[in-house]
Formats: sequence, structure tokens, C-alpha cells
Amino acid sequence: MILVTGGAGQGKLAWALAHSGYTMAQVTSCPGEKAPILQSLEEAVREQLREGKDPAGLLPELLTREYVLCREVGCGLVPAVPEDRAWREAVGRLSCRLAEEADGVVRLWCGLPTWLKGGDR
Repeated sequence: MILVTGGAGQGKLAWALAHSGYTMAQVTSCPGEKAPILQSLEEAVREQLREGKDPAGLLPELLTREYVLCREVGCGLVPAVPEDRAWREAVGRLSCRLAEEADGVVRLWCGLPTWLKGGDR
């Protein structure tokens, strides 16, 4: 599994599609749907928290994907709303666990990949 992270609009999905050869038909944003690319992990974490579930429970399923895309949410101002702070913390913790287990970790900035682990470093 390759974890692809970066800010909003930085080209994570375009890079994953180009790098993998997959098409949009092979992308999902729902952890329950089978597809090699899962995008918007941060929103899946938000949904888990809304349902009162531990987002760490997603880990085994996420590790079966070829690519997991997650927007960086930890930069910038600390949210004033406690629920948003908890969400941001949960996204960060799950991303760290994924990075530990991943074959590769890529950060996209302005569409340019930087391999943090594995891959084309």
C-alpha cells in the first residue's frame, strides 16, 4: 500500500492515477467499497467519529488497498471546535499508523511527489 498525502488541491489523485495506471472507475471514497484506490481518508475518519467508532478500526481494510489518499489536516490553526480538534488528531494518528505499515509514503506539493518512504526516493 502506498499512502499519498498532501494539502487540498495538490494533485494526489492525479498522481496516483498516473503512477498506477488505474482509472476513476477504480477509485472510491467509501472504505466499504472495494477499489484499489481510496481517496479522502480524512472524510472516512470524520464519518467514523460521527458514528462513535474508533477510526483505527479502518486500518486492516486500508492496508488491503494499493493507494490510500489523505489530505493533510494538521497544518494551520488549531480548530476552535472540540469535535474538529478530535477529528484532526484522529486523522493524524491513523496516518501515522498507515505510514508505519505502508510500502511507500508520498507527499504531493504543487503536483510534485516527494517519497518519504520506499518508492522512487
